[in-house]
Amino acid sequence: MRSTTLGKYQILRLAGLCLFSLFFMHLTYAQGDDSERPTQLVDPNMGVSSGLVSLSSAGSSVFVGVREASGIPLLQPPIVKLACPLAGVYLSRPAKDGGPVAQFVHVPAGDCKVEVSAPGYKAATEHTEVVQSVTNRIQYVYVYLHPEAEPAASARPALVPVKALKEIDKGMAAMQNKHDADALKHLTKASQLAPANPDVAYLLGVLALNSKDLSAAGEHFQTAVSYAPSHERALLELGYVQVQTSQWSPAIQTLEKALQINSSSSRAHLLLANAYAQSRNYPKAKEHAQRAEEFGSENAAPARTLLAEILAAEGNREGAKLEFEAVLRDFPSATSAAVAKQGLQNLSKPTLEGSSADSMSSTASALVPSGAGMLPTMSASSIRAWAPPSVDTTIPGVVQDVSCSADDVVQRTSLNTIRQLENLEKFLATEHIQHAEINSRGEVTQVRDKSFSYMVFIDHAKDGLVFLKEDRDGGTGVDSFPTSLATVGLVSLGVDVFHPGFAKALNFKCEGLGQWRGKAAWIIYFEQRPDSKSFLRLWQTKTKTVEIPLKGRVWVAASSYNVLHVESDLREPIKELELMRDHLAIDYGPVSFQNGKTELWLPWYADMYLELHGKRYHHSHTLSNFNLFSVDTNDKINAPKNVPPPETEPARPFSN
Repeated sequence: MRSTTLGKYQILRLAGLCLFSLFFMHLTYAQGDDSERPTQLVDPNMGVSSGLVSLSSAGSSVFVGVREASGIPLLQPPIVKLACPLAGVYLSRPAKDGGPVAQFVHVPAGDCKVEVSAPGYKAATEHTEVVQSVTNRIQYVYVYLHPEAEPAASARPALVPVKALKEIDKGMAAMQNKHDADALKHLTKASQLAPANPDVAYLLGVLALNSKDLSAAGEHFQTAVSYAPSHERALLELGYVQVQTSQWSPAIQTLEKALQINSSSSRAHLLLANAYAQSRNYPKAKEHAQRAEEFGSENAAPARTLLAEILAAEGNREGAKLEFEAVLRDFPSATSAAVAKQGLQNLSKPTLEGSSADSMSSTASALVPSGAGMLPTMSASSIRAWAPPSVDTTIPGVVQDVSCSADDVVQRTSLNTIRQLENLEKFLATEHIQHAEINSRGEVTQVRDKSFSYMVFIDHAKDGLVFLKEDRDGGTGVDSFPTSLATVGLVSLGVDVFHPGFAKALNFKCEGLGQWRGKAAWIIYFEQRPDSKSFLRLWQTKTKTVEIPLKGRVWVAASSYNVLHVESDLREPIKELELMRDHLAIDYGPVSFQNGKTELWLPWYADMYLELHGKRYHHSHTLSNFNLFSVDTNDKINAPKNVPPPETEPARPFSN
């Protein structure tokens, strides 16, 4: 039994942390033309044509979609290579129609590698398995390319020393009290203790922004983004500085990246609307102004005012008049009301002053300076939250022209997991746990840590399902935890999710094609049905057992169907336990073993954030030093060859 003990409580099942085989997916594809056959086989050692050979008509069609990291197609067609060594297939061709898709038809089943290259971009490689299907012989692989100038981001953040965390907390407290000199002293010390920490660079940028030093602020925010490309707050503030300094094209690129991380950010939409308006791309500007109003009441007034300005610039006098009047009617005391009033006066003149694109600058730029309601007050609570936002608060950005549903290609993720584990009996790892208690201001007050020997046993059932059981130091490890708060179940419960007894109680929705750590990923949302019990998550007291309904989101690699990241939350607070928050997040990555033939996607680290009885806790779990036992090796241990040593493993604070 997998359990988590918290004082007198015990979590029996900690589902949502692993989700190895959580989701099957069905993609909606445009049917390709099977008449075209790329039959040229290329010897990879020679790099030249070795003859024309007809591929088997029983194979599948593989479409390779190539996009920039922001999700948009490339302007120039890239070169796409498909290599399936076991089938003897080596194909190469440029993508068509400006670079969105390269098509390979009649490709035999088996493991294949896709390599994509294009001028100005880093080459990218994806692994995929071509499968045979009677009903669907079309398979998509999506590859994201990153600019050559983009700094290489580490998959695993650097370890943050406890002393650095304390200096960060002191710096934020000083900022909250408007003691900027003290804040600078503490943050400078934190940057020396953790020189590549994105939070420190971000906070230094906020300090510079408070001093109205836009140049220094932009440099700090750019540094934070180079350390952590998905740092949402740093991207937003960098985009703000770029808008303020009339860097329209860079601002558009920055803010589009921010929306890839959180498509529901009202502030990102409003800043992006300004940038597009100044670039005279009025259709895009209108789209984002409308989205800004939709997602955030605090930005509704400036968003509608900007929308009116855009309509005026397009020559739509009547539409602009209606929007200006709506601002004056609905937001009479807002700062934007003065702009709306001036806009109506301009519209009343015989010729529309301010309707030209060149005059947009004075009115549109008035919507974004500090103090106009665009930039929220910077405080410790707004700079660094004690826990990540709920899965319903932050909505990941997805590609608009790619659809999917959680129906039919379900077996891809499940079979991929079973194939990885089918010849394995157990594996060992070193688990380092850091327990932090957090006060009402979001500051870490006490940190304790301990390392365990972590073992996972793999049970192969007769029906083909795989079950995993985990032990710490030969048992649950609860008694040896740094505090009474203990968690187990980081790997095993994901295998249970698709068991009929669990999955029938969940609703699944494919939200689209997004990305995680720069990789194309299908994003799936799940929620337990209100009229069903799944028993995936249970808390047990001395007298009763309480089920904990969940909701969450999972990122699955679009090419390999490996699980990349999972987050889950309570579907609603559990009042009888006084459990108000229970946020779980886990990152996965490849672990290769010494024989070079075995690669497992295993948890690299996991985080658990709890608010129980009015107190807040953060658990950090990091796995390293993996050792593998195979079924046919008589318990011979194969040491991993590419796992970083424990001292490079992250103890990650929440950074965006």
